[in-house]
Amino acid sequence: MQRQFWQMHQMLFIHQQELGNGYLVEYANRLGLDICQFLQDLSKGAYVDRINADIEGGQISGVEAAPALFINGIRYLDRWTVEQIVAAIVAAND
Repeated sequence: MQRQFWQMHQMLFIHQQELGNGYLVEYANRLGLDICQFLQDLSKGAYVDRINADIEGGQISGVEAAPALFINGIRYLDRWTVEQIVAAIVAAND
């Protein structure tokens, strides 16, 4: 793990239509990652089991698309304003 999860997340989000391996290597390079390690992890599928477990957990929880919002184990399906979400979080902490 190269401790650039959120930076890579942002890069992938921005470039959602360009996710081929060549692009991934370019993004890793832009972030200053160890390219040899990145390529080894990519070729070995180093995180495939974790990703599949996350997908399965989401499906079990009823998630059909991302993003999905849960507060205290309750899934919110409707559109919410920021004020409503903050109120739900505050209520969950009480």
